Amino acid sequence: MMQVKNQERRLAILEAAKSVFLERGYAGASMAQVSARLGGSKQTLYSYFASKEDLFIAVMLERGAAQVQPLFEAFRNQESLNLAVQDFALAFVRFITAEEILAFRRIVYAEGAKSELGKLFYENGPKRGWSRMAEDFAAAMDQGLMRRADPWVAVNQFHALCEAGPVQRLLEGSLLRVDEQDLVGAAKAAADTFIRAYGLQVEG
Repeated sequence: MMQVKNQERRLAILEAAKSVFLERGYAGASMAQVSARLGGSKQTLYSYFASKEDLFIAVMLERGAAQVQPLFEAFRNQESLNLAVQDFALAFVRFITAEEILAFRRIVYAEGAKSELGKLFYENGPKRGWSRMAEDFAAAMDQGLMRRADPWVAVNQFHALCEAGPVQRLLEGSLLRVDEQDLVGAAKAAADTFIRAYGLQVEG
């Protein structure tokens, strides 16, 4: 029972912290503001998270675990590599263009030159999913389903293709929104380009 209560409290802290970070950015947020939003003491907050940096990363990773990791799981479980690439591209593009995700990524970019925040988040979160995909690409290469290349380079290029065009423009603020048709088109272009570049074969 205590473990359940602790987990509930942790999730409540993350939710309160998320709202504070989105409202004030990383630099403008403080542990005191989070504890006030939560309705508890700073001592309680610090018993769960040692610093504002730890708390911010936990907020980001919690969202990733809930929404991003299932995308990588679905990619691994798809029997057709071509379909896996196409489905992942669309799901990933939809995820990274969500307003809340864009806001958090802008915070990470803004702090990246000032601290280890970006590196810590990447090493503890996204890198794990992309590393798994690199393993999947390596296996596909061994099976002759895609041309032989450095799997990690292939992953980075696929990632870049998914974030090209309207996704990048949303992130930098030169676009305010992208409609569903354009998102689907961007994801299809990313998948098609990758499939052609790496010579993905149709299984069966």
